[in-house]
Amino acid sequence: MKKAIIIHGWESSPEEHWYQEEKALLEGRGYEVCVPLMPGGSYPIEDEWVRVTAGYNPDKETVLIGHSLGAPTILRYLEKAESPVGKVFLVAGFASPLQLDYPNEEYPRKFVERPFDWGKIRNNAEEFWVINQDHDQWVPFAKGREISGNVAGNLTQVEGTDHFDKMNLNLINERLR
Repeated sequence: MKKAIIIHGWESSPEEHWYQEEKALLEGRGYEVCVPLMPGGSYPIEDEWVRVTAGYNPDKETVLIGHSLGAPTILRYLEKAESPVGKVFLVAGFASPLQLDYPNEEYPRKFVERPFDWGKIRNNAEEFWVINQDHDQWVPFAKGREISGNVAGNLTQVEGTDHFDKMNLNLINERLR
């Protein structure tokens, strides 16, 4: 069965942003969709987020969608995955430290401080889509370009400054066959 797992961002929840709209669209296309509440709130721990993702047993029929901190979570999961997944969508993602002036910002930084195993990550997904805004207030477009180059993925630049609080869901749905 086709599955999709949507990993929300830092200090977010499954009920925020565009996650439930995307869930409904995917379910309408026959996907079993999970949007888990990731643990830790303002104090996320990488191993816990990766463990939650792995608990859904992603496989070649699975689409992984990560928003903001959900993107490095998916990348860390793919480093450890036993088998490849189908498509990966990284929305407003980053794979290196951000220049934030924000309380508790050391927690998301811990997800990206050590180098990624890009070869393993590339081998564990059939296709990558990286979607970043041109003037995102939290994650510069260059962070998306960095990920795209490392995973040999498709990069989409979108006008905007709101860190994808709202999103044109066709950016994902038109890329699913």
